[in-house]
Amino acid sequence: MRRSARTVIIFACLAGLLGGEAFAAEHRLGIGARFFKTVDDIGDDLFDDGFDGIEEDGFSYILNYRLEPGGLIHFEGELQYFPDGFGGSTDSALSPAVLVGIGGTFYGAAGVGVTFSDDFEDDVSEPFWIGRVGWELDLLPGISLDINANYIADAFDELDDASTDAITLGALVRFSL
Repeated sequence: MRRSARTVIIFACLAGLLGGEAFAAEHRLGIGARFFKTVDDIGDDLFDDGFDGIEEDGFSYILNYRLEPGGLIHFEGELQYFPDGFGGSTDSALSPAVLVGIGGTFYGAAGVGVTFSDDFEDDVSEPFWIGRVGWELDLLPGISLDINANYIADAFDELDDASTDAITLGALVRFSL
C-alpha cells in the first residue's frame, strides 16, 4: 500500500513539473498527392504471365491525420487512394497506413500499411513497410506544407514473379485543428 502511494505521489510531482503544455496535443489534418514509381522494372516479358495493365508509376491522393503530443515525436494515420491501382492491382486501391515520426521542420518516420483492392486474394495485400523523410514548412499560422519522400518496402509483393519496392514523392497541405 505504501509503495503504490509513493508511486502515485512521484508521478503527480513529475506531472506538475512538466506542466500542462507537455500533455497538450496538436491535431493536424492534411490533404495532398503523391507520385509513385517502382524501384525495379516489372518488365514487358512478365506481361505474358498475367501482369498486363499493372502500372509501374502513378499518382495517389492522400488524407492524413497527425497527432503531435509535444516534443519531437508525432504519430500519423493516412489513407491513400490510387485510382489506377497499386501494389499489383489494376483496379482502384485504398491504402491505410500508420507511422511514428521524430523531428520538427525536418523529420523522419517509419510505419506499416496494407492495400485494399478487388484484385487481391481476400481483397487485401500483405503488409508493407514505409520509411519517410520530410520537410514541413509553415505557410500561415495553422497551415503548413509537408514535402516528403517515402520508400515502401514489399509494396508489390502480391506479384509473385515480379515483387519490387516503390518510392514516392509527395506534398500535403496541413491544417491545425
